Amino acid sequence: MVGVCYRYVADWPLAEDLAQDAFLTAMEKSSTFRALGSFEGWLMKIAVNQALMYLRNNIEMVELDENLHSQEPEEFADDPELSQIRFTQQELLEAIGKLPVKQRTVFNLYAVEHYSHAKIAETLGITTANSKVLLSRARAELQQRLKVVARRKDQMLNAEC
Repeated sequence: MVGVCYRYVADWPLAEDLAQDAFLTAMEKSSTFRALGSFEGWLMKIAVNQALMYLRNNIEMVELDENLHSQEPEEFADDPELSQIRFTQQELLEAIGKLPVKQRTVFNLYAVEHYSHAKIAETLGITTANSKVLLSRARAELQQRLKVVARRKDQMLNAEC
């Protein structure tokens, strides 16, 4: 649960606090668990909601950039160079954690939690178009960050030879 919260807030001590709050919420709401899905899935949903509540209360999630609403999301193409590289979980989490909070939140909801853009828009109080643009920007920035990591890995490999 700490890892789930960390993906959203990119701060380990804060993620630990949010996970603890999620456990407390789960204990308080244990009577609502209906065993229609896995218990782990139910707990993770509570952790995601706890992180989102924190972000809603502490971070302005509404995009103030007026140009963002009129832009169409850029077409995102996977980079074949990056698809050949194996990144560690730590490298991926660090790259995601360095994304701006709005992009990171939309990326996590879309790519990890499998929310639709409509559900993301409803959850965060933004437009569907805004969600699409933020996801596109997150993917592009994540790709750039991973290229830097890949170059660093390549340099380290070449130095060892």
